[in-house]
Amino acid sequence: MKDTPMPSTIDRQHTPVVIQIVGYKNSGKTTLIGALLQHWSTQGKKVAVIKHDAHEFQMDHAGTDTYAHTQAGAAAIAISSATRTAIIEQHSSTLEELISRFEVGYDLILVEGFKQADYPKIVIVADEQGISLVHELVQVKWVYNRYSSSISSNLKEITFIDAEKDGIITIIHELENYIEAQGEHQK
Repeated sequence: MKDTPMPSTIDRQHTPVVIQIVGYKNSGKTTLIGALLQHWSTQGKKVAVIKHDAHEFQMDHAGTDTYAHTQAGAAAIAISSATRTAIIEQHSSTLEELISRFEVGYDLILVEGFKQADYPKIVIVADEQGISLVHELVQVKWVYNRYSSSISSNLKEITFIDAEKDGIITIIHELENYIEAQGEHQK
C-alpha cells in the first residue's frame, strides 16, 4: 500500500484534532505513537504528544541547575537551547489545560492515556483485559488489536484493525480520513 499524504486541509490556524491512544500498560501505546509520529513528521506535520503518567516522574536530576532550582523552591523552571525548550511546573494540570497549550501551531495532538477523557480514542488491545476498555470508555472510534484472538463486537461505530495485517498502514489511513473530515467541519 502506498502512503497517502495527510490532507492539506489541515491548517495550523485551525484547532488541531485531538486523538487519544489508550490501553493497559505494555499494550503498545508508545510504539504506535512512535510510528504515527515518524509517518507525519516526514510529511512536515507538527504533532504534539501529551502523555499521562500515573506515577511521580522526574524530568531533571541531581547535579543539574534545574534540579537545584527546584530543590530550592522554584514553582516553575524553564530551560531553553537553540533547538529545545522545556518547562517544568510544580503543579498538576488537567488534560484540557495541556491541550490548550498546543492549540496554536500544531496539526494534531496525540494523547497517551487519560482514559476517561472525552476525545476520540484508539484502544489498543494486547490481551483479554484490554477488551474490557472497548466497552467501558467513551468515544472509542478504533480498536487496534494486538491480541492473538479475534475480537468480536456488535459495535458498528467502531473500526477494528488487526495489527498483524497491515495494521499500521490501516490505522494511518483511518486517522487521516478522520482528520480530513474534522478539517471540513472547521470550515
